Amino acid sequence: MRLAKQRDFKETKIEIIPMIDTMFFLLVFFILASLNIIDLRGLNLDLPPSTENEKVQRDPRDVKLEMGIDKDGNKTIMPGNQVVKRGVSATRQLLATIESQMGRRAKLDDLKQITITIAPDESTWHEYVIQGVDDARGAKIEKFSIR
Repeated sequence: MRLAKQRDFKETKIEIIPMIDTMFFLLVFFILASLNIIDLRGLNLDLPPSTENEKVQRDPRDVKLEMGIDKDGNKTIMPGNQVVKRGVSATRQLLATIESQMGRRAKLDDLKQITITIAPDESTWHEYVIQGVDDARGAKIEKFSIR
């Protein structure tokens, strides 16, 4: 019985240098193609000024807001000295005060940057201070300072 002669297999070699050359060629091609896609020319326009009066827009960090709380739980929102009786939410008055100081309707991101100072009297119950904090959180104010 005759057995077939076993084949000799050659090891294959992958040449890396031509692959690197090809990759650099593709890289240069795509860089040059992307530079030509962007048109860097533009038009110079002289636009007329706006005829409408714009409201002054202030930085929300410049808003000074203080809530005084007396011993009976009545809240005074300053500036403006708006008094809110005990048991009534001061959220609406806080938003109105912020809007009057900023000169525009406050956005959610603006409200998150505002710091409110809560100033209770010496004899104010802690419960009223927490209600003031809850009112400020209802107005989406996240930063507090208690004096």
